[in-house]
Amino acid sequence: MFKGMRFYYHMKNYMSSSIDTSKKIYLIVHGQHQFIDPIKEKLVMQGFEKENMQIASLDRTGNASEYVAMIWPPMAPKEIVISEIVDTNATGGSGMGAWSSVSQKELYRIPLVE
Repeated sequence: MFKGMRFYYHMKNYMSSSIDTSKKIYLIVHGQHQFIDPIKEKLVMQGFEKENMQIASLDRTGNASEYVAMIWPPMAPKEIVISEIVDTNATGGSGMGAWSSVSQKELYRIPLVE
């Protein structure tokens, strides 16, 4: 329990100093829609606003300085990777569809299941 509390305290300090939780955050669930509500709950606990959470689309990306929350690994997710979009015209991105041109900077990870 103490380890989890220390992680929570560290993340709250990190969040308050470097992340604008009022910006849009795109949820990437790799087709596993049963994870949408648990991800939203975890993000709300991190200070993100529920009304700014949007399911990512293969047709359209977010904008630079917005955020991405992606379950990882795709087939048996154990955590949520939080990243910032740094460029939307990059080459060699690792995403699918429109997201293949997006460059992201990983910020931190949240356990999906405690």
